[in-house]
Amino acid sequence: MITDIVTKGFNAVIESYTEFQGTGLIVTLFLASLLFICYGTREQFIKDIFVKYSLFVLIIFFLPIWYVYIYFKSDYEILYRILWLLPIGIVICYTLVELIYKIPEKFRTAAFAAAVVLLVICGDYVYSVEYFSRAENEYHVPDVVVDICKEVEVEGKEIRVAVPIELLSYVRQYSATVFMPYGRDTIMGLNPGISYLQVLLSEEVIDTPEMVHELRDSWTPYLVVRSDAKFTESLAEYDLVYVTSFDNYDMYLDNETNIGLEYLRPNKETKEN
Repeated sequence: MITDIVTKGFNAVIESYTEFQGTGLIVTLFLASLLFICYGTREQFIKDIFVKYSLFVLIIFFLPIWYVYIYFKSDYEILYRILWLLPIGIVICYTLVELIYKIPEKFRTAAFAAAVVLLVICGDYVYSVEYFSRAENEYHVPDVVVDICKEVEVEGKEIRVAVPIELLSYVRQYSATVFMPYGRDTIMGLNPGISYLQVLLSEEVIDTPEMVHELRDSWTPYLVVRSDAKFTESLAEYDLVYVTSFDNYDMYLDNETNIGLEYLRPNKETKEN
């Protein structure tokens, strides 16, 4: 058992560190900056704050004591958050400014431009990730998320709504009262039982009775799907009523799930699928 704990723990720690560093360029630049501060800076206070603190965080992250936690817990992948404590940005910027300051003044503009290019090369374009989008409002979430949450929010109540996975993190970020039947486990690929509803909603043709069963089993009255979503059977047959649309998404309310509000009934605006 001890061998299994060590093996699983060590592999998980290394995998977590590897995923955190991405291409590795920015972390390499950070470590090089620590070396420069250690040997190229005279101020002991700077060394204590940047070098000793960073080493302390790294030691904490790689401590073998985490192996036991990793072995017994399913959420061990959050271990990488310890690395958020590393002052990567400020250390790199401090080092680059120090280096630029040490060269002759006539070359500083070119050096600054080179430093900017270096940072761009070492980084990654965050909006290439499907779960990130450019800010559309002061909340820094897509406008459609704000509209969805305002539509379902009820003062003093916690309301559940199933949304497509690309909106998942934004709903969590925007509202503390709008809950979902699945969460970060879905994005991380953990806990398949909880994520089963999202798997159904991701299908090219959604199994209507199976989806409705999962919605009601998780006490989720609201359903948001892409407007082009296809179903094996009409939602109206299962008492799911079309409420409204937001951009490329449609919202439905399940009349069979009590949310403490007056139920909607089919009307002229009912949307058939």
